[in-house]
Amino acid sequence: MSAELVTKDGISEVASLLIPLHEKQLLLPNVTVAEIIPYRAPTNISDHANWLLGQLEWRNIHIPVLSYEILSGANNPPLDGARLAVVNGTGSNKNLPFYAILIQGIPKLTHVKEDDIVTVEAMHSGPYDQMAVSLYGEQAMIPNLEMIENELLRYIG
Repeated sequence: MSAELVTKDGISEVASLLIPLHEKQLLLPNVTVAEIIPYRAPTNISDHANWLLGQLEWRNIHIPVLSYEILSGANNPPLDGARLAVVNGTGSNKNLPFYAILIQGIPKLTHVKEDDIVTVEAMHSGPYDQMAVSLYGEQAMIPNLEMIENELLRYIG
């Protein structure tokens, strides 16, 4: 899946979302996120890892719900003000067209040009963080979605 490039004055931009988590934020292309929905408790899935919170019905299909923070080794994030970001699968496995990530608050739309992103050394980089960046003075992690999906598929088939 490629992000849509918007050309503004000859410079390519990618419409992106800064997605707040409890202790950090993620940066994803806008086209990666299908929808932001209010949090609702997922149905438990037996024999799963603690980061796999369960599954819920979304648009008449069952999708897995995960906590990116727990997956990355952090503590359980609070559920006050929580929402779910429904993510489009990368397409590498047709059994996982969508999944949801527990988020905190409302994502912020931003337009990103290549020159806007500065790679930084992250002190708290997790195994599923592809890159730590600074964007307009804000720190964010670009997650490795393919790695996350592979981990999900280990548990849900």
